[in-house]
Amino acid sequence: MNDKKSSQYEETKPLSLRERKKRQAQAAIEEAALRLFQQKGYEQTSIKDIADEVMMSARTFFRYFASKEEVLLGFIRTAQSEGIRSLQQVAPKASPHAALRVVFGYLASQYQQQRTNLQIRYQVSMQTPSISSLFLNTLLESEPVICDALCSHLESATNRNEMRFLVAIYMAAFRVSVEKWLENEENSDLISLLNDHLDCFLTMPLENKRIK
Repeated sequence: MNDKKSSQYEETKPLSLRERKKRQAQAAIEEAALRLFQQKGYEQTSIKDIADEVMMSARTFFRYFASKEEVLLGFIRTAQSEGIRSLQQVAPKASPHAALRVVFGYLASQYQQQRTNLQIRYQVSMQTPSISSLFLNTLLESEPVICDALCSHLESATNRNEMRFLVAIYMAAFRVSVEKWLENEENSDLISLLNDHLDCFLTMPLENKRIK
């Protein structure tokens, strides 16, 4: 469950002792929560159960996470925020397609490093009717933010409606790739899978893209 996570966009400044302890506590809570979600079920696991597992009070739990949902889906939101920041590595004169390849390629690389962790999150979400749609919605909620970042950073991104549509296309390819990758028992490569899906759509004849 403790897959290694690294980011070339992380700050090089050493973390303070307080921040290191905070991150260690968050990691311990996430690990305990995911284990309990698997064993007992998401709805049957209480915040007190999670807090007891890491020997802290429920009140202390809320210093690190606002809810069980945040524990379950927080990694996805963090990865997406870092993916948007990766746009700063793209030249302002780059094309929107090139920029989106960087953003979603970065996201795929982060997901790749957390395969086991994400499989648990995905399986728990799909097995819980009350939150099954949250996994998808968590991906989709970043679309307008990515669109705004493109329009702010790229010289060629002048039409926001076009950019929003393009982001939605890339997000759809990413979502389908992630679901296929997580449902595959074999250790397939998410980055290659995403590139294949993008190449397939972007080279599709125009008449095949029209809605019939």
